Amino acid sequence: MAAKKDTQSTKLVIKVVTGTASSGKAITSSRTFSAVNPAATDDDMLDIGAKLGALQSSDVSTISRVDTATLVAEA
Repeated sequence: MAAKKDTQSTKLVIKVVTGTASSGKAITSSRTFSAVNPAATDDDMLDIGAKLGALQSSDVSTISRVDTATLVAEA
């Protein structure tokens, strides 16, 4: 029985460095942009993330794409 993936939502998450802990480890905070079109390509997501990251007052640590999907069995 084959599984079918039904994408429910896509989010763009930009993690920014907001400071440094006393141990020297970076303190980060996430900026999450919901309701992104699941058809957006990874290249588009990276490009948009970089442009949004440039508007942040803190340095960007990572840009992530988060897809949430439901798996169902195909008949």
